[in-house]
Amino acid sequence: MDRSPNLANYEGLSDVFEWDSIYADADWDAPDTINVAHEVCDRHATNRGTVALFFVGRDGHRERITFWELTQRSNQFANVLDELGLADGDRVFACMPRVPEQYVALLGTLKAGYVFGGIDEQYDADRIAYRLNDSDARVVITTPSHRPTVATALEDVESVEDVIVVSDDGTGIRREDVSYYAAMETAPLEYETAKTEGSDPALLYYTSGATGPAKGVVHGHRWIVGIAAAQLYAGDLDQHQTDLYWGTGGLGWLTAPVNTLGVWFWGHSLLVNEAGFDPDAWIELIEEFPISVMFSVPAIYRRLRDHDRRLADVDVDIYRALSTGEPLEAELVEWGENALGVPIHDTYGQAETGNMIINTYPSIETRPGSMGKPLPGVECAVVDSETGDRLEPNETGEIAVRNTFPSFFLGYWNDPDRTDDSFVDDWYLTGDLARVDEDGYFWFQGRADDVILSGGSRIGPFSIERELADHGSVREVAAVPTPHPDRNQAVKAFVVVRDSADPSDELADEIVSNATQALSNREVPESIEFRDSLPRTETGQIRRDELREDG
Repeated sequence: MDRSPNLANYEGLSDVFEWDSIYADADWDAPDTINVAHEVCDRHATNRGTVALFFVGRDGHRERITFWELTQRSNQFANVLDELGLADGDRVFACMPRVPEQYVALLGTLKAGYVFGGIDEQYDADRIAYRLNDSDARVVITTPSHRPTVATALEDVESVEDVIVVSDDGTGIRREDVSYYAAMETAPLEYETAKTEGSDPALLYYTSGATGPAKGVVHGHRWIVGIAAAQLYAGDLDQHQTDLYWGTGGLGWLTAPVNTLGVWFWGHSLLVNEAGFDPDAWIELIEEFPISVMFSVPAIYRRLRDHDRRLADVDVDIYRALSTGEPLEAELVEWGENALGVPIHDTYGQAETGNMIINTYPSIETRPGSMGKPLPGVECAVVDSETGDRLEPNETGEIAVRNTFPSFFLGYWNDPDRTDDSFVDDWYLTGDLARVDEDGYFWFQGRADDVILSGGSRIGPFSIERELADHGSVREVAAVPTPHPDRNQAVKAFVVVRDSADPSDELADEIVSNATQALSNREVPESIEFRDSLPRTETGQIRRDELREDG
């Protein structure tokens, strides 16, 4: 696909960029008056033929929903919530699969001035209850298959007054529940969207809790402008014709609203697939739909790589392939170029930044293993976490961000002290380690919690993993600290090999030998342990705490 990038001159735009240039594309008087639902849906509804969402159900059902239809349905849902007696700022949480009704609920909640939160549908009752309790949630929307788990969670939750159940045939709805379809059938099609301000809360999403108790992260309606910029420049959405964007994650995690609403801000179409990963089915979707932008996680791209012979027979339309959630190894970047026709580009962000704030843009060089450069309008640096001082090029420190861009979070839910503690000298500290090279490219080095202290040196695990993954037999790898009598800690590597390889002591020696030249003596693994798989969070991040316990 041949087209000119939106960000043709990265350095030039970064020097002069102002957020007013994106606010100007909003329909209302942003940021003083802005509502996410209006900006991403209602203002595109004048053309009744523009498709907002292509849906593929678990059973193969296909559905096309236009912006006009989505506007009407979200109007109805906003009216349903009003009938339940909610007040401004009340929290509405969804725990359900990727189905159109969840997207309707998201928009309807926001246009009514309430706060939307997503809960991963795979969570157990305890984790659901924690989020509902901590947020003082007022309403939960779910499906019959998830209703029993929600019921168990609600035994320990006092704030939830209504459960809305999406059921086609009425089964699975309890006597005290609200039937989604019955309520929608009588709800008016018209609704006056709340005139919210940019700093009014819109989203409440929780972190994965991989490094401690999950934190509630609050974003305001101005958030939409930040993610719109990322999709314009990193996603490189076409400004002349409609793109089809496939973000493979579910609305239980903030990445999905980033993709969904950032794409809809510009009036583009979204592909939503209800079913989980199946290589043949997903490759068939790539073949069936003219997907121009794909956004997924490294684990998914690796599994597609394992079936790339099937991909060789597919006419792929992908113009941009993006990745998030964990570091992207160089080999996978190059595989994307061969199999998908485009390199897979890493992106970096977290719930607190609300967005992909470091990216490789079409107009800058792709450096496999690097995350790229900061989004125009976002000031990022690598700093000393104690002082906040910027570090010299190629020194490892903590990624830090100035809180001066629209998608930066309003704060942690009901925890101003924790919010304040996350700053040093006006820098928000992400807890992630990186280095910046002489040309301004960021290279991820690992979580600050995952640093390996060996002989007085601080070693980030990702640089080790990158070299070990260079061996052709390695599918996945994780480096963690293990006790050492003389150096405090040494490096232990957990390796998952490809199907064509057989784990053995000889292969372990070969993997280490292959990486030795690129690693310092302290970085060379003391041992390698082969695993069938690596433990991961729901968002695909390696659970290094579990591996450390085994180390």
